Amino acid sequence: MRTMLAAGIAISIASLTAGSAQALTVQGRVLKGEGRQPSSGIPVSLHVVNGTEELSGKTATSDANGEYRFGGLAADPRLSYFVSTEYEGAIYTEGPVEPAANGVASQDLLIYDVGRDVGAVHVTNHHIIVEHNPDHLHVTEILVFENSGKTAYLGTGLNHAENAGIRLGLPASVKEFQPGMGGDAQSVRVQGRDLASLRPIPPGTRPFSFTYNVPLSGRMDLSHRLYFPTAKFVVLIEDPKLRLQSTSLQYAGQREQNGRKFELYQGADFPIGAEVTMRIQGAGFWSNPKIYPWIVAPFLIVGALVFAAKKGRGRAAGADPIGAGRAGEEMRFAAPIGSAARTAEPPPLPDDDFSSIYLFLIDALDRGLERGEFSKESHALVRGNLKRRLEAILSDQPRAGTR
Repeated sequence: MRTMLAAGIAISIASLTAGSAQALTVQGRVLKGEGRQPSSGIPVSLHVVNGTEELSGKTATSDANGEYRFGGLAADPRLSYFVSTEYEGAIYTEGPVEPAANGVASQDLLIYDVGRDVGAVHVTNHHIIVEHNPDHLHVTEILVFENSGKTAYLGTGLNHAENAGIRLGLPASVKEFQPGMGGDAQSVRVQGRDLASLRPIPPGTRPFSFTYNVPLSGRMDLSHRLYFPTAKFVVLIEDPKLRLQSTSLQYAGQREQNGRKFELYQGADFPIGAEVTMRIQGAGFWSNPKIYPWIVAPFLIVGALVFAAKKGRGRAAGADPIGAGRAGEEMRFAAPIGSAARTAEPPPLPDDDFSSIYLFLIDALDRGLERGEFSKESHALVRGNLKRRLEAILSDQPRAGTR
């Protein structure tokens, strides 16, 4: 059976005496449906975790009364214990499980028959919080799902390869995705622009959250595709300089929350398959201070080289330090292989010979990334611009050995 960890199902043993040899017991019942009927013959897994490492666990099967029990567990403050079960292809986890003074931790597992009635599931609230950081936007999303049916919902997942409960279309440039409430790294999949959770959506209300970063650019697309009807969609933007362009949401003024002011955008009553268009402006290329040195550097170098080239034209060819020092680079770009130009005096540096300048900048940019002077997103953005300009310059130059 597939195993998985549920966030926050840790057993705290702070109340136990340090160094105590007391053993822990985890026990409970497997109950089914709204009637909470005891279910027998259901496999239950116990997961033992030390930090981020999962150790060997145990398995048990619920008896005629729906009860399960794991005894003789180590009361070690470094260990956390998790319980899970799988029923009709749906995975359930519960917690947190807290031991009583006698070292017994009780936790029931509630399971449901599984259905595919998507009409019983809708999102009551979808909140997006956008925070402006120096070279990226930090985005937090919180959704509240409500299943009004009597069965847990489990639909088609990514590429029809796995079943999934929650599904959502994400922006195209999501970086450093982290699951939050209602999800974990084992149960949440992000593939391209699609998010899917392997857990079912049980009857009742269930929160679900996650965070990610979006690199700064001139026009950041945060559009979402909705796989469930959504009653209310809200976007809160912390920086008033950022502007949200959307045909789906309307500006609703400012809102103060926890002592912070946010720009508020909202919409309502979105059907299944709706595309909520959102593009953020006001945090473009120039708003990232880490790229300023790389913007100024080309102009400074070009000015210095052009000045030196003009000054060098008035000197004798044999006394031209600029031309002599750059002869190798000039030949690399302009001298035909095997021609007499290899030993001839190099021509003076033309005013528009920028190819070697851009090569120098790209190399310096790569070295700056290795030294940790700026983020990978800033490096990729600036390097891409420099590379495109270099390719354009080289494509305009006459090829060596041709007429």
